[in-house]
Amino acid sequence: MRKLVEFQILDRNALYYDVDLSKLMDNAGVGIADYIYKNYKKNAKIVFVCGNGNNGGDGYVASSILLGKGFNVTIFQSSTPTSLIAKKKFLELGLMIKNISELEEYKGKADLLVDCLLGSGIKGEPRPPFDKYIEVMNSFENIISADVPSGIGSRCAITPNVTITFHDYKVEMNEENSGTIILHDVGFPDYIDQRTGPGELLLYPEFDSKKHKGQNGKVGIIGGGPYSGAPALAALGAYRAGIDLVHVFVPASSYDHVSGFIPELIVHKLPGEIITEEHLEFILGKTSEFDAIVVGPGIGKQEQTQNAIIELVKNCNNIVLDADAIFDFNFKHPNILLTPHRGELKRLTPSSRPEDLVKYASRKGATMLIKGEVDIITDGNLMKENSSGHPRMAVGGTGDVLAGVCGALMAKGLTAFESARLAAYSLGKAGEICYEEIGSGFLPTDLALFLSKVLRKN
Repeated sequence: MRKLVEFQILDRNALYYDVDLSKLMDNAGVGIADYIYKNYKKNAKIVFVCGNGNNGGDGYVASSILLGKGFNVTIFQSSTPTSLIAKKKFLELGLMIKNISELEEYKGKADLLVDCLLGSGIKGEPRPPFDKYIEVMNSFENIISADVPSGIGSRCAITPNVTITFHDYKVEMNEENSGTIILHDVGFPDYIDQRTGPGELLLYPEFDSKKHKGQNGKVGIIGGGPYSGAPALAALGAYRAGIDLVHVFVPASSYDHVSGFIPELIVHKLPGEIITEEHLEFILGKTSEFDAIVVGPGIGKQEQTQNAIIELVKNCNNIVLDADAIFDFNFKHPNILLTPHRGELKRLTPSSRPEDLVKYASRKGATMLIKGEVDIITDGNLMKENSSGHPRMAVGGTGDVLAGVCGALMAKGLTAFESARLAAYSLGKAGEICYEEIGSGFLPTDLALFLSKVLRKN
């Protein structure tokens, strides 16, 4: 079961990886037509309402099949298809189509209305004239929706008797808003489900002009001591991912370096050379202010530091554990992310096989982003592989920026799994662009800047 946005991501990635979407649309239409063929007689009066996107294309395919079997079908459209694939299916139909403005005349005369109006791609309330179309459609006695009821989740939505949904169940759907839900496999290749792509950019939350400072996310970064540049780079990554406020907690030994890095950072000086349990009262007193925290950049492996990290894990949610903060633990947190490279992974599990990583994440109750030539991301249930990036990203500091980006995305409300996917893909694309525009000597600070441009293109 998945969120609706996951199916929009799947469609965009399928297009990116050259999957034949026309064939998938044919399979969707077969599923709709097959259900009607088995449950309605040929003399039943069936009305299809098709929108201008791919949901409408599903309707054109199903209509064509039913017409070929001798069914009494009338097709209405809200406008000419704008989707190239749907337009092709519409032209192949070769029939006169009625305008949706005539639909009301069929009220009380049709045995079934098939809703192929909006699908899963809309956000918010249906705007005029679609709200009026939905009102008229809901006045029909028997309704089947294709994939999802049009307008689902809004105050103006189709309330069907049956929904024939595709590929997987949707979190937003239930018997009350979707009627009887029937799952139909349209044939998405498994590898598309397991790859990141430009669709991941759809996960990035839109900015709300009504929000004030801090309402787009606050992140706390805890690190430094042995290495002072790492927490500063993580903080930069968080800012470049669109966060409002970043607080950095570092020992006095790292304070001057971090506080002078960029003026936007709010830096807290902790007494001493390293982070220890003595600092926890102060840090934990502040963590309630943050939407997510990142622990580990530059923090070191001292025993006192490791003990402090364990207490942070026990007392905080929405945590990214990076670098020397990565250790084996029964986390069982609702939203915790580990970001090991292949060497650090050995602290957690001896096997790097994807199936073993999924099992480990499930057993430990955490999400993992294993960094490498191909990144592996798993929450113990699902798994994604990310191939974006450039070899130059092996330069020191890239992982720190990535940890900050992950923390920022979690602070913006994404799950650990969503954050890891989006961070890995978008920072990888930033690396590709850096190489094209700067050359082989680009730096993690360049990555952070180009990341901001990549996220703008969602």
